[in-house]
Amino acid sequence: MLRSLTATVLLATAHPLLAQAVRVSAPITDVRYEITADSAAVGRRQLGVSMSFHVSGNAPVVLALPAWSPGHYVLIWFARRVSQFSAESNGAQLPWKKVDYQTWEITPRGAGTVRVSFRYLADAVDRAVAWTSPNFAFFNGTNVFLYPVGRGFNWPAQVSVRTEPSWRIATGMDPAPGTNNFTAPNYHDLTDMPFYVGRFAFDSTQIAGKWIRLAFYPAGSLTTARRDRTFGWLRKIFPAHIAVFGEAPFRNYTVFQRSDTLVNGGGLEHQSSQVDEVTTSQLDAGYIPGLYSHEAFHAWNVKRLRPADMVPYRYDDAQPTTWLWVSEGVTDYYGALALVRGGVNDSTRFFDFIAGEIASINGTPPTAVSDASLSPWISPTDGSGGLYYPKGGFIGFVLDVFIRDATNDRSSLDNVMRALYNETYKRGRGFTSTEWWREVSRASGGKSFMEFARRYVDGREALPIDSVLQLAGLQARTDTTREPRLGVSTATDSSGVRISEVAPGGAASAAGLRSGDRIVSIGDVNITNDDSFAAFRTRYAGTAATTLPVSVQRGTQTFTLQLPVRLFTRVQTVVTPIPGATEKALRIRNGILKGSTS
Repeated sequence: MLRSLTATVLLATAHPLLAQAVRVSAPITDVRYEITADSAAVGRRQLGVSMSFHVSGNAPVVLALPAWSPGHYVLIWFARRVSQFSAESNGAQLPWKKVDYQTWEITPRGAGTVRVSFRYLADAVDRAVAWTSPNFAFFNGTNVFLYPVGRGFNWPAQVSVRTEPSWRIATGMDPAPGTNNFTAPNYHDLTDMPFYVGRFAFDSTQIAGKWIRLAFYPAGSLTTARRDRTFGWLRKIFPAHIAVFGEAPFRNYTVFQRSDTLVNGGGLEHQSSQVDEVTTSQLDAGYIPGLYSHEAFHAWNVKRLRPADMVPYRYDDAQPTTWLWVSEGVTDYYGALALVRGGVNDSTRFFDFIAGEIASINGTPPTAVSDASLSPWISPTDGSGGLYYPKGGFIGFVLDVFIRDATNDRSSLDNVMRALYNETYKRGRGFTSTEWWREVSRASGGKSFMEFARRYVDGREALPIDSVLQLAGLQARTDTTREPRLGVSTATDSSGVRISEVAPGGAASAAGLRSGDRIVSIGDVNITNDDSFAAFRTRYAGTAATTLPVSVQRGTQTFTLQLPVRLFTRVQTVVTPIPGATEKALRIRNGILKGSTS
C-alpha cells in the first residue's frame, strides 16, 4: 500500500469499476504519544490521548486507528470511541477532515511540529479494548496509537504517561529518559505492549533467567497465597515452553490480570505479556494454570512464529488465515502439554484434555479446520465457531503421534515447531503451507502428509481418533453419568459463594433458596468457590437420596434447608491408558508427556 506522497491512487480490485481512491500520508518523524490517565480522566471513563510529530511541509498527513488487535480476531473499530478530535501547530488550530470512519487527514501550514489530540472512551468489557475505574486504567496500543497511512510501520516512537504521582505503571515497553516515558522501535512493538496504570498489585520473580511479573487488578486479588501459587505454576510452565523452541525471546514477561464481576473471561496474548480476564468467582478455579500456559505459548507461536498471510500485520481491516488451527489449536495442545511436562498436572489431566478435544469435535458439524480458521471474523452461526481450537489441538496431538510412530520416537512435533521458528520467524517472515508440511514430513523421516492434509485439514472427513490413540497406548470411551444440578447462578468473593440468580422450577427454587443467599455446604461438601460444585456433582452422582441438607447464610443468620435431588444425564468422553500397551506405544506416550525423544 506504499504510494507517493501527494498522489491520490487507486486500489486494484476484482473489477476496475470497484476501484477506490486511497490517500497516503506525508512522511512524519519524531513521533511521540502522551496518554493522560489521572483521576480526572478515569473518573470520566476516558483517556486523554495526544500524538505529536514533525512534518517538513504542508502536504496532508493521513492518520488512522487500527480496526482490531492482533490475536483477537474480531473487528472492533477503535475509532468509534474517539471524541473531541483536534489538531494544532504552534498554538494554531489546523484544518482536518475524516477520510473514512477510522482515518483523519490533517493539513499542516508548513514545516514544524503538529499535535493531534482526542479523548478515548475507556469503558469496554473486552480484554482488547481500554477500560477504566476510579483508580485504574488499562489500554492496548491498538486502542489509542494513530499511525500514518501508507508509511509502513518501521519507525520508532516514544510514549509518555501522565498520571497520579502515587499510581503505578506496568508495561513491556522499554523505559526512556524522564519520568513515565517509554519507547518502542516500531509500530508493531508499540501496539503490542499493553499498559496498566493506577492502583494495582505488582510483583516479580526470575524464571529461566527472565523477569516474570504479575500485575493484578484489583490489588486485593493478588493475595500472598495466589502470588506464590501463580509463580509456582509459571516456574514450571515457562521452562517447558522454552524447551520446545530453545530460547526465551523476551526481556521480561508480564501476566496482566483483571478480576471483577464485569469481565468476559479469557486471555489475549502479546509478545512479552498476556492480558487475562478472570471473574472473581473463578480466581481459584482449576482452569487458571491452563489459561496462563496457553497465552504464554503464544509468545512463540503467533507473536513470532506465524503463517505468512499474517506477516506483517495489517491494522486497517480483517486479516483472515486458514492457519488458526496451528496458531490457536496447536497452542492449545502445547498449553496442556506444558502443564504435564512441567509437573503442574498429572497425566490423567492431560488425558482429560484430549478427551475434551474429542468431545468438542464430535459435538460440531463436519467442518474443515482450515475453513473454521477463516471464520472468527464473522462469528458463524452454523455451530463451527471456534472449532479451530479443539480440532486444531487434536490434530497437533495426531501429528505428534504420527511423527513419533514413523521415527520410533526419535522425532516429534517439537522438532517441527523449533525448525519453523528458526527458519521463518528468525528470518523475518511467516511460514507457508509448503513449509509447514515439509517440516512435518522431514520430522517424520520423509513420510508424506499431503493425503492427511487433504482429508482431515482441508477436508471434512472424520479424524481417525481410535487408531491414533492406540498408537500412543490410549483408548477412548463414552460414560453416561446421572448427576445433581442446583438451578442457580453464583458469584464468588472473599466472603464465599453467593447466589446471583435462582432458576424458576429448579431444585434450589423448590428448597427456598433466594438470590443473595450464601451457600456454605451441600450435603457433606463445603462450598468455597465455583470448583466446589464439580465436587458436589461428583460426590452425589447417581445418589439414591431424595433430599440433601444445604447450609445457607442469609444476612446474619445461618440455617439449613432441604434440597430436593434432581438428577440430569451427562454424557462424557473419557481417555485412559490401554492396559498392556505395546512397548512402542508406551515410548510414544511417555515421550509426549515428558517432552523427550528416544
